[in-house]
Amino acid sequence: MSLLSGFMGGAAGATAEQAAMIAKRNAMKKGKSSEQQRCIDFFFEVASNNGCCGCLGKNKDMTMEEYQQLVQSKLQGYNFRQKAIAKIGLDESQIQEIPPIVLASYRFSDDDCLIRVNSETAVSSKYAVTWIFFSAVQMYTYTFIFDMTSDDTREITRDFFYSDITCFRTERQIKENIEVNMSQGCINSKENIVKNHYVVDMLEIIVPGTSYEFYLRNSNTVEQSIQAAKNMLREKKYSK
Repeated sequence: MSLLSGFMGGAAGATAEQAAMIAKRNAMKKGKSSEQQRCIDFFFEVASNNGCCGCLGKNKDMTMEEYQQLVQSKLQGYNFRQKAIAKIGLDESQIQEIPPIVLASYRFSDDDCLIRVNSETAVSSKYAVTWIFFSAVQMYTYTFIFDMTSDDTREITRDFFYSDITCFRTERQIKENIEVNMSQGCINSKENIVKNHYVVDMLEIIVPGTSYEFYLRNSNTVEQSIQAAKNMLREKKYSK
């Protein structure tokens, strides 16, 4: 979803659409921690002190960089490797076929996630970390998803026999993002249409009848790990 930015002077000076967004933001903040409320304000670009923007000033509570630092701080509070191995129920010695693949990225497909985009990057309110392990006969995945605007978390485990995997591929999407920014005038408002498209990279594992997608931040290390997994899958499936 895209959020309007630059609301004018709170609900009193806003259009009906802007007022609805302000009301939604205020409803979301009820019962949340102070950090979660700041993250909600960040996505709605509404100042957390009095819900005002426009001529009374834009949200100065959190920058894009500060939000990303908050996410990284939260990530450091988890030992995902140990959580993954415990959840899958395997011993380290059983998953030594090739080094595990670690995927980490914001999520952009969830209907209830909030998204903010600027000219350099895109972030969302949900973040996912996936570990992929390889044994002699199976591949195991563990995914942990957390939300910066709530206490919601999800843990998902899956296992695949190599013989069942029909495709192991990456996909890159360019997502169109168009936002309506209101001018900062105190009397008259003016729409300014801004395009900030963003990139979404995914790994897809296809098995008969279904497929599974995992978000990732592309890098040379991730690409090399995925290529190594593809090579191993070919050997497992076709080398007899």
